[in-house]
Amino acid sequence: MAVIFICFAVNITAVEWLFIITAIFLVLITEILNSAIEYTVDLVTDDYHILARYAKDIAAAAVIFSSLYAVIAGMIILLPYFV
Repeated sequence: MAVIFICFAVNITAVEWLFIITAIFLVLITEILNSAIEYTVDLVTDDYHILARYAKDIAAAAVIFSSLYAVIAGMIILLPYFV
């Protein structure tokens, strides 16, 4: 929400809005998929299994990478307005 308010305040362009919105939704989508994978793995097995751990770790890594993209895109777009 803070990023959206900042973007309104500095009046970013339409193309910049597309990147910001894409970054926000990418993080939300990967988080939803991460949760789905974790619930599915928990549904399939109650026991500890190394492959279940890998599936959960890889899904979490996807969230981290999408969040990193969002931070980088936000910095590229917003830093010039503040420097």
